[in-house]
Parts: sequence; C-alpha cells; structure tokens
Amino acid sequence: MYRESATSFEIARDLGVVDADGLARASSLSADRHFLFISAPFGPFCRELAQALRGTGARCTRVILNAGDALDWGARSAAPYFGGLPGWTGWLNRQIGRLGVTDIVTYGDSSPYAAEALILAQSLGLRRHVLEQGYFRPDWVTLERDGVNGNSRLPRDPEWYLRHPARGGRTSEERVGLTTPSAIYLIVRHHAAIYAGAPLFPRYRAAYQHSAFRQAMTHCWRFVVGRLTAERARRAHEALVATSAPIFLALLQRPGDSQLWRHSDFETAAAFVERVVTSFAAHAPADAQLIIRAHPLDPGIDDHGKLIRRVAQREGVAEQVHYLDHGKLHEVLPRIAAAICVNSTAGLSAVEFGKPTVTLGKAIYDMPGLTHQGGLDSLWTKPEAPDPELYDAFRRVVIATSQVNGAYSTPLGRSLAASEMARRLMGRTA
Repeated sequence: MYRESATSFEIARDLGVVDADGLARASSLSADRHFLFISAPFGPFCRELAQALRGTGARCTRVILNAGDALDWGARSAAPYFGGLPGWTGWLNRQIGRLGVTDIVTYGDSSPYAAEALILAQSLGLRRHVLEQGYFRPDWVTLERDGVNGNSRLPRDPEWYLRHPARGGRTSEERVGLTTPSAIYLIVRHHAAIYAGAPLFPRYRAAYQHSAFRQAMTHCWRFVVGRLTAERARRAHEALVATSAPIFLALLQRPGDSQLWRHSDFETAAAFVERVVTSFAAHAPADAQLIIRAHPLDPGIDDHGKLIRRVAQREGVAEQVHYLDHGKLHEVLPRIAAAICVNSTAGLSAVEFGKPTVTLGKAIYDMPGLTHQGGLDSLWTKPEAPDPELYDAFRRVVIATSQVNGAYSTPLGRSLAASEMARRLMGRTA
C-alpha cells in the first residue's frame, strides 16, 4: 500500500496542502478543528471519515440537504437545511458562526451548494478541502485544497514536475476491489431515500440536467439494448480497429457533467461533437477514421448516434465517422493515432498509453510535453506525443500530493481512504 514519503510531504507543503509542522502539531490542535461537510460521496464514507477525524479529537458536522444525506450520515451532529438555493449562503454563514467551523469539506467543487460554500469559506478565511474521484482510477481518490480538476492548485509547468523529488516516490497501491457494483447500490439507495423523503426537503434541487429517476430508467434501457446488440457491436468494433488507416478517438463527457460547462467553452456534448467532426472533415487525412466514444456512465438520454450521423453527413465524412458505445477503453487505445477530449481522466489514460492527446477544456494534465499543444486542427496531421519521462514524474507527484489510496464505495476502499484522509486533513493547519 502507498505511504506518503518525506519528499512527497515537502511537495504537499509547497502546494499549500499541509503546513510544514502541521502533522506534529495536529494532536494539540485537534480540539480547535471543526469540519463541516457540505456534500459527500454517496454512501457511508463521509460518516466513516468523520469517525476517523473524531478519533483525533476534532469535531465534525454534516449539512443535510435531503433524505439521502440523512440516510448516509445519520442523526448525530447533523445540520438539516430545509430552504432553497436563494437562502443557502446566508443560512450557511450563520451555521459556521454558531458552530465555530474551521474547515469546509465538499465532494466536488461545481454543484451550486458546494460552489457557494467554497466561496463563502474563502471569504471567511476557512480551510477548504475538496474530495473527488481519483485522477488515477480505480484505486485512488482525490483530496485537494480549494478545488479539483480545472480549479486544482497543481501547476501546469512541466519543469516543476521534473525537478521535484517526489518524482522518485512510489506509486504502488492496495487494490480496493470492484467499485462499480457497490457504487451502483449506494447511488440507488441514496436516490431512493431522496424520493421517499422529498416532502421533508421540498426546496432541495439536485444539480442534474435530468431527474435521477429518468436517468435510472434510461440506464436500464441502455444496458438491455447493449446486451441485445453486443455481438453485432463487437464485430463492428473489431473490423474498425483492424483497419490500416489512422484512427482518432474522441471521448464524450457524461451529458450534464459540470466539468463540461464549468471548465470548458462547451455547454453540451453536442457542441463538442460539432467542433470535433467539423475539424476532422477539414483537416484530417483522406483515409482517417474518427471514433466518437460514449462515456461509460452516459444514461443514454441524448441520442449521440443520431447527432453524429447528422453532423458527419453534413460535413461529407459519414463513412469515416463512427459512434462507439461498446467495449473497454484499453481495448481501443493501443490502436489509435491520437485522442481528443474535454478534460476527462480517460484522456489521461490515453497519455499513459503514449498517445498524442488534445484537451479542449481545462485539465490538470494539459501542459507541454504531456498533451498536444498545437490545437485541434493540427492534431490530425502533426500530433505531439507525450514524453514518457514527464508523464512518470507527473503521475508520481500528483499521487504524492493529491491522491489517496482507496475508494468511496467498497468497504476496504473506504477504510483505506478514511484513515489516510483524516491524517492528511489534521495536518492542514494553514
């Protein structure tokens, strides 16, 4: 299992992740720390992290925005909010003063509740801690100061990663088990509680483009259709990747993903498709093929295939553009010439495979030496491959400073992550 080294602690200090003397002083300061959880991963992880923090003497409270939060957290040290978004910041400000809060914890930094809480915390001089899924999945989760993804403190300077001693740190980890089945169970349980308890929280508004119920129904339908057409899709996929022509892979974000509209110029996945297909038609080699791949968590509400066919026909490349909603990413990555994404971790996987990758949004790995810097139009003919040495340094430093071995859904993953996160959080004293 990964353990933070002395050198990685120095890097964390440089980023403002921990104070140089923080861990040594943590026990004496524990009673002065009060963590207020605004949002959290689905399931009991937040409660287990709070238990680990209380074990050091810290206090913990969670804001309860809906009945799913109540189910995940319980009744102890809960602060239910029954109002709407217009009154959220004022209420939260009063709670922070009443409770003597020193630290704000959110899951992600883009939902309306989390975003406003982080802005308020900054104005009050509170410490801000943001959890997120890992940049290197599935055995890592993210813990950063102030923000994640496009708001991360991690530098976009390749020399910074190459010259820091953490590039020599370990990147091994303990496996956390199959995360998808347990994550699905916790998501379903949480949203079932939200629906059952809706009368208690009538003003709560989820930050979803479509309702959770509609997404669940279309996920089920997509699963059934996928099973029925799996063999045909497999044959089409194998025939496509067997071609000798250059293959380019465009990775769709999940529709409604806040990372799409907060950290890029695209409002929708459709706008991304328009940009990519138009550029491909104008600048790609005549024999090139473009695969546009659905996000694995796409609920299937938007008809991407229909949109892609329409745009490709309009641009005169209908025979060269293909929509893929089948197979695993690692099966196609070895065959591609380059990848295009907004800012997803799937793009980082392409970089790991040594494939030229262009990001059309803000991403922590978008920098010279890792991603193609010439813009989308030049990617088709003059792709810039990543530097393996820089990628290795980048991965090691990012893991040392922002990643925690564990997962939010499996029992082992939660145990690993909660204990290490508590240790790091108690080291943050500035």
